[in-house]
Amino acid sequence: MRVRGEVFSGALRGTPLIEKYYPRLVGLVGFRPFKGTMDVKLERSIDIRPFSSKTMEHVLTNGRKIITAHLAHVRIRKFSAVYQIMELRTKQKEMIEHAKKMEDSAERFSIKTSHEIDEPFYDCWAMQFMNGIYGKDIVELIAPEMIKEKLELGDNDTVEIEFTEIKEPHTNRLPEPGGIKESSESSPANRGNV
Repeated sequence: MRVRGEVFSGALRGTPLIEKYYPRLVGLVGFRPFKGTMDVKLERSIDIRPFSSKTMEHVLTNGRKIITAHLAHVRIRKFSAVYQIMELRTKQKEMIEHAKKMEDSAERFSIKTSHEIDEPFYDCWAMQFMNGIYGKDIVELIAPEMIKEKLELGDNDTVEIEFTEIKEPHTNRLPEPGGIKESSESSPANRGNV
């Protein structure tokens, strides 16, 4: 799933947040993250749990597990103004479908310019905290480098984020207590008896 969002300077909690969870994040994502996040306000609210392959969690003294945040591997790219023009052209194309000449012209425009504006994707991780200060319309992105510098982004720039849905993992459940019974032949008392 691809969704667009706008880069913004959030609550400036990225550095302390990364420092707080740094050892856990290194273990989860497999790299040393830049000590800061890039905040993106999405065009619509999205719960990233279906796309999440990692969670930051802790276990309470009573044994209950609490999930602090969900992490999803994502690819992002800068969404340039030319893409927005192409989007307008697509809408125009739908409105004048009966005019073949205009339709051909719009298709040629799309084909000619698509290679010139194809921004590369950049791999990073999106985080959504369960009881954080942001709602589901905001993700915090982490990467080994400062994403804003790497992609030459500033506040109010538009990015496209590509989420990949995670299939439900197959769990290897342990049998219920008392669910496996030893046969009299395999019991320790009978081993070695012939």
